[in-house]
Amino acid sequence: MIENQAITDRFTAWTEEFAKGPPQALDKGLIHKYNQDNVFVARVERVGDDESDQFICQFLFPPDHPFFFEHPQDHVPGLMMIEAGRQMGNALAHMFYGVGYDKAFVLNKLFADFGSFAELSKPIFGIGVISDKEFKRGALIGAQLEGDFIQGGESIGFMRGRWHFFDRRIMERMRRAAMVGDGSGKPES
Repeated sequence: MIENQAITDRFTAWTEEFAKGPPQALDKGLIHKYNQDNVFVARVERVGDDESDQFICQFLFPPDHPFFFEHPQDHVPGLMMIEAGRQMGNALAHMFYGVGYDKAFVLNKLFADFGSFAELSKPIFGIGVISDKEFKRGALIGAQLEGDFIQGGESIGFMRGRWHFFDRRIMERMRRAAMVGDGSGKPES
């Protein structure tokens, strides 16, 4: 059950809007997608003051998505929800923590646990907290996001992920070094 009345009120308002039609998705650039049809986050907001690390969001799960609904489903697939949680993390990093669009995002750790089916007919929200932030020269270079998927006022799943944000040149160097590995130029097995 959601304990914060402000969050409950926000989700109630978003549910009323959802009844009129699904909201627009965030811009694909915020979550590193080329195709706008693959964006599963409609909105994110900070809860509390400007320094708060707690956020809420509304997810979008179109039941005609060609990959996640390639065969008839009567619920939102868990893998689609995991992708939506990842997208929320990317959007938060850009929108609230100043992580530049020139950075490469690396999801280092991921844990998900679903306790209930996600129904197609009701909106799904997220409540998340950013923690374990790492900074270098004042810039965020790593963080953890954990939170719940909420439907009908109840948690239907939990997800935790850890991201690192790299300069693309550093990322390319790291990948080249990994490819060289034993000196053969081939990846280590």
